[in-house]
Amino acid sequence: MRAWVIGLFLLSLAGAVLIIVGGTTLVAIGVACIGIAAVGAVSIAFFVVGRGEDEARAAETAQREAQGRPENGDGRITSRRPPRSRGDA
Repeated sequence: MRAWVIGLFLLSLAGAVLIIVGGTTLVAIGVACIGIAAVGAVSIAFFVVGRGEDEARAAETAQREAQGRPENGDGRITSRRPPRSRGDA
């Protein structure tokens, strides 16, 4: 994970250098590098949050099983809703 963050930082730094150096093509490449680095940073942030949620869910399930309360199959409440009225009656 740390390598990805460092790589994205270096990519954005290279993009900034290309923008400073100038020239139409170099500016376009620099902006593209910074944009790719920004998308990568947002992707890593979502990945880290999702992984944290997965770990928390696994810890919660392990704690529930240790207490002897097995999880309901799909996590829903056991009582079901009555069938909907379709106006036929």
